[in-house]
Amino acid sequence: MLINGLLVFLGGGIGSLLRYLVNFVTQIYSFNQIGTLFVNIVGSFLFGFLIVFSKDRSEYFNIFFLAGVLGGFTTFSQFSYDVINLQNESSFYSIIYIFTSILLSVLLAFAGMVLANRILK
Repeated sequence: MLINGLLVFLGGGIGSLLRYLVNFVTQIYSFNQIGTLFVNIVGSFLFGFLIVFSKDRSEYFNIFFLAGVLGGFTTFSQFSYDVINLQNESSFYSIIYIFTSILLSVLLAFAGMVLANRILK
């Protein structure tokens, strides 16, 4: 149990740092919400890929990468905050952001699973 908690802690720190760096860079070159959209769809793709790819891996691999790194990398709380901020600017942009985020995240999670299955065959 202690080792699992440590793996989540370390992986979460790495994922959170990666999310911070992505948001930092995207705020320089783009609008705020693109960083959150990017981490969530890339994180969904990686989660879909790793859930298939790591079937035969150790429990520690899954805990570190899935719960830790990807749990720290992706963010629903920032997504919610972005929706509220966009709502204050425009209902249309808020709705587009919600549907784009959800649709792309689910599609890329599926694409990650398909890719992992093809690689493993």
